Amino acid sequence: MDHNKDASPHLSSSRSTTDSDTADEHDQTSSSSTTPREEFKDDIYEHQSSYDRNFWYIHGQTYDLSGFVNKHPGGRLAILSGRGRDCTALFESYHPWNDRHRKVLRAYGPAPPAPDPFYEELKAEVRKEFPGGAKSTKMSWLTLVVLSTLLCVDFFLFFAVRTPLACALSGVIMATVGTRLAHEGGHYQISNKELVNRLALFFGYFLTGPSMIWHYRHVISHHAHTNQSADVDVAYIWIADLLPGWLKVLVLPTLSVGAMFEIGPKGIIDMIILRSIGGHHVDWRIGGVLAESLLWILIHYYFGPSCVCYLCMYAMAGAIFVPCSQVAHAILYPDNCEHNSWARMQIAESADFATDSELWFHIAFGLTTQIEHHLFPGIAHNRYDQIRHIVKRVCKKHGVTHIDISARKAFAALWHRWVCGQPMPIA
Repeated sequence: MDHNKDASPHLSSSRSTTDSDTADEHDQTSSSSTTPREEFKDDIYEHQSSYDRNFWYIHGQTYDLSGFVNKHPGGRLAILSGRGRDCTALFESYHPWNDRHRKVLRAYGPAPPAPDPFYEELKAEVRKEFPGGAKSTKMSWLTLVVLSTLLCVDFFLFFAVRTPLACALSGVIMATVGTRLAHEGGHYQISNKELVNRLALFFGYFLTGPSMIWHYRHVISHHAHTNQSADVDVAYIWIADLLPGWLKVLVLPTLSVGAMFEIGPKGIIDMIILRSIGGHHVDWRIGGVLAESLLWILIHYYFGPSCVCYLCMYAMAGAIFVPCSQVAHAILYPDNCEHNSWARMQIAESADFATDSELWFHIAFGLTTQIEHHLFPGIAHNRYDQIRHIVKRVCKKHGVTHIDISARKAFAALWHRWVCGQPMPIA
């Protein structure tokens, strides 16, 4: 589903990715002449009408996995999230520890094609690093207790103290602590128990909006199609690029509030009325979409603070969340092309930054190692620094560019991207 886009000349030197083994395995292909908006619409809706909502689509094949749902080791939400859509990326990226998932497909339909050799090498190295498997790469219970305690403080400030200052502080905690809980819970990183992950996802973003909005935007859209036209996170960038730089600087303060509104109240409209988030169909049968949305509306209506307090919370949360979540991706957009390897695409469309800084790790809710997170989304954030060295070593072996830059360079590139409307050389 990845269509070509016009490659930017401003980043060609830093994004060139080649394979030293074969001449035909290049990451980039010729560019397309379609406009960003046309391409975005075409890519997302291309197969929507042909997908049966009761089947799974993996590597171009159709599977009825309904008989395996209750047997799925990762829980019902994880496997049901792929129903009714092309879930190839979800299928490949969430099973790094063995090949049982491929054997399951053979039991329910055609055997999948041979796995990507590059990604298989990465997975093999990670297995060596963590012989304990998935259980050894989850969030520690001490970390979970600390984050959960801080989230309780967050809720107290917002729903009990209810002053603008308290709500602004709650926005800071929500962006750093709540985001990490929701993010790792949504990626099944916290525990092998589905309920623990679901509760973290539910409460982590509860101040902003129902958690399933985040689930559809981030897990289903962004991770599967990073910086590609089906990625909802880049759906509006082309609009901003039409504006002059001075105007974008003026509207920058409203961006943080708008982003929080996008994954909050607007997201409810998308899920309930449009039943689509960024073109990705919302399945009401999973995740308690309707019940969760109703509960969120009722609690915020009866117990929430004033509109000014919501504005303070959204502004502070967005001021942290927007730059820290987008810096590793937006600085590269739209210098993206079609990739014949999903793993190579994730490396090409992401960047690590401030990887040696504990401070930035906590400010950016653990997302300073975005490349490794996208390659292995089911592994907890605290393990990515170990994996980073593995990925860099394998990338060097195959001549693949792995971007790892300082926080200063990353945020300078983000500012340049926003004001000038094009990426800058960062290698």
